[in-house]
Amino acid sequence: MEYHTPGVYIREVDSGPKPISSVATSIPGFLGLFPFNPEHDAVAITGFDGRRRIRGKVIPQLVDTKGSVKGNAEEATTALTQAFRLKRSQVRDVKKYMELHGAPKSGKGAPSFGSGSKGRVKISMGSASVEVAEVIMSVEGKVVTENDQLVDDLLNQLHDNFQLSAPQPKTAGDVLETYGFEFKGAEGTALRSEYSIPPVAVTNKGEFFRWLQSFFAQFLLETAPIEELVGQSFDDPDDAADAVYEALSKDEALKQQFRQFLSQPTVFSFVASVNGFYDNGGGKCYVYMMGTQNLECSIRENQADKLGLYAFDDADDMALMAAPGTTDSQQKEMLEYCETRKDRFAILDGPIVSSGDMKIPASEKGYGAMYVPWFRVTKPSWFVGEQDIKVSGPNRRKLIKTSKNEMFVPPSGHVAGIMARVDTERGVHKAPANELVMGITGLTQTINRIEQAQYNDRGINVIREFKDRGIRVWGARTLATKSDPSWKYINVRRLFIMIEQSIMIGSQWAVFEPNDHTLWKKLTRDVRAYLMRVWRSGALFGQTPEEAFYVKCDSETNPRYLIDAGQVNVQIGICPVKPAEFVIFSIGQWDGGALIEEV
Repeated sequence: MEYHTPGVYIREVDSGPKPISSVATSIPGFLGLFPFNPEHDAVAITGFDGRRRIRGKVIPQLVDTKGSVKGNAEEATTALTQAFRLKRSQVRDVKKYMELHGAPKSGKGAPSFGSGSKGRVKISMGSASVEVAEVIMSVEGKVVTENDQLVDDLLNQLHDNFQLSAPQPKTAGDVLETYGFEFKGAEGTALRSEYSIPPVAVTNKGEFFRWLQSFFAQFLLETAPIEELVGQSFDDPDDAADAVYEALSKDEALKQQFRQFLSQPTVFSFVASVNGFYDNGGGKCYVYMMGTQNLECSIRENQADKLGLYAFDDADDMALMAAPGTTDSQQKEMLEYCETRKDRFAILDGPIVSSGDMKIPASEKGYGAMYVPWFRVTKPSWFVGEQDIKVSGPNRRKLIKTSKNEMFVPPSGHVAGIMARVDTERGVHKAPANELVMGITGLTQTINRIEQAQYNDRGINVIREFKDRGIRVWGARTLATKSDPSWKYINVRRLFIMIEQSIMIGSQWAVFEPNDHTLWKKLTRDVRAYLMRVWRSGALFGQTPEEAFYVKCDSETNPRYLIDAGQVNVQIGICPVKPAEFVIFSIGQWDGGALIEEV
């Protein structure tokens, strides 16, 4: 700041630390699936260029199932190019392009192609003609360049020199052939093959059930005529949604339809798991359901449309992930999703009954844990029908059958609630084990102390029933127990997620600051202050801060070549506390005069 006029000036000086706050560690995202069979409201058209097959959908008002254009030809062309994501610069057949835009296909006025002056191709139509370089177009009228600008210039040249109209296709093939594709067929399908609404945050059971009603009301509104649902029509979509929502609590037919929706196997597992989360001390969570024709489909295949696991991409405060009621392969996808993101922890459901040598997904760095067996819970009042769960093979004899008023539920939701409870009462550094499971009536399988050894060695967490002590989580290992034992404990991995994300978010102010000693000292000061608080909470091992962690950011960690590359490197080491998994007492006879010694 420069001073030219005499007087008194006030200047604020940023001299204090910028505190780093710990991120949330116990907010889960719950993903559920339900069967969705959309009506045919679109035509799916397929094309092939000899190497790859493309598929796009348009409304039947523009193109029918034979591929014929029915409605406005120009609108149909636009819809087809958008459906196939075709750009103007991707035109590959100039003759077909000209025919698409009104040029005769045969006869005296049809466009012709031949050799022009040296190195050029001549296009003639009627009395007009243009010449194009051979590096852009062949004498057969095929575009041979990959340069988008040259193709655009060529098409502009055609419109400037010839009498071309707006697109007038007779069939979808007329458009596809312009871009080098052959029409392969058309069939009735749905524009929306999946049903999805972005995740919503809920904080208690009541709010969750209201969300379920709201979700189902919106689903009914989008899949059935409003007149059939409530007996009248609405101009405002919000008024229509409100009317269906209110009808769900009054109309007996809609009530029964809602109960049947909730009683579907995958939906029931989802709903019961979220309720189990709240039964065990959970708070905020994100809930999301996706309708699909195939309940065993991939849940991470469409990131562009934010479907499946990718629906949670914008939920930055999520730290846990659960997908109750999904298949083994879908659980594996959830684990890999968390391993890739590195900011959330997957809670996986094992089989309803199992043996110690069961198949488990691989984990490289321990971003997930698996729990067995399932739980038995009291049947909800809204459930209709019977739960159909079959166990085949030798394990079927291990299943503890339910009573008339009981049902089977996967464990991930209840475990997520336990993690939230432990995080609140003790902190993320406390292993979520030796904790009572609430809201259940029993287990689907009894695993004793001897049997658990094989599970534990492989990183599978067992939930056991203890006489007079209730049903407790009796394992604290991740699925990286075999692949990387340094990440075998759940609390260690979750502690690192918390510290890494907290430092990353709390240090954003440093981006684009001058990369010098002042910045290094500020970063060291802020990170040390944060880790000091973490150590004092009991999350780090060591009697002094020097034993528990170190932070290094100086000329040694930031040599000149890294500074020139725009990088500032802070080296951090922490010593996490690990659970006392095996408590061992050495007991021997004592003669009253010396300590016990082994000989």
